[in-house]
Amino acid sequence: MMRLSIFQLEKNQPYKEEYHKMMKVFSSKCISFDKKEYTYFDFVNIHLFHNWKFRGTYLDCYEYLESIGVSLKGKKISKESFLNFLEFLLNIQLLLNSLKHYSENTKFSIPCKSILVHNIPLLLDSYGYQAYSMEDRIIILEKELEYDDLLSFLPDDLMELLFSYKNINHQGIKMKRMILYKIYQYMLQDVEKYKSYHSSLFTVVKMVVTKMGIMGDMDKKYAHLSNYKLRKYYDDCFSMMVYLMHTEVILKYKDEIKTEG
Repeated sequence: MMRLSIFQLEKNQPYKEEYHKMMKVFSSKCISFDKKEYTYFDFVNIHLFHNWKFRGTYLDCYEYLESIGVSLKGKKISKESFLNFLEFLLNIQLLLNSLKHYSENTKFSIPCKSILVHNIPLLLDSYGYQAYSMEDRIIILEKELEYDDLLSFLPDDLMELLFSYKNINHQGIKMKRMILYKIYQYMLQDVEKYKSYHSSLFTVVKMVVTKMGIMGDMDKKYAHLSNYKLRKYYDDCFSMMVYLMHTEVILKYKDEIKTEG
């Protein structure tokens, strides 16, 4: 009987065992900052948690963790609470990376960094979940959700949508599609105005949205495009949308200057 390669072995990752492994690392002095050593949770509580706008009315990270079903004193945890915990970790890392002073001066132990950078994506993949970047937060949802399921998590405000697109992970092709779809829906509310600014540009935007899998299925003509090429066209489409939206403001400036003269 032929043996199985280590690359063929099934990798089972029971969430309870993974949780206990994480807690063992996070409870040790695994972070160095400003010449001091911290446990993961003490560091977050002292330096980051108060800067997190999604903390609600919770005064410290320990209280917040309890609210999402994570008790640092208890060993029991449900799968839903474990996913909440992973989502919390990803959002704290996002916050840390946005604060230059901390991102440049915080050092993680190798086991801690391995958990945050390597283990969490593998765990989510093995459980059938995915982390989606949405402006200044990250949410964990099931893989291959329908558009309508994910669209409900996107902001409705146009400026927030524009910021969301700029901040999204470069590889996040699904989220790019959804944000472009919502921006295009906004533009359709005053389509004649945008056509009047630059008709041929709007035509190209419409082609990308309607033919390249943003609104409806991918046109057969473009089915051969790689994800790399699609992401480029999506980014180009976004730039054209922004140009069209800025035209109104630019024309306003022009009229104001002419009036002054």
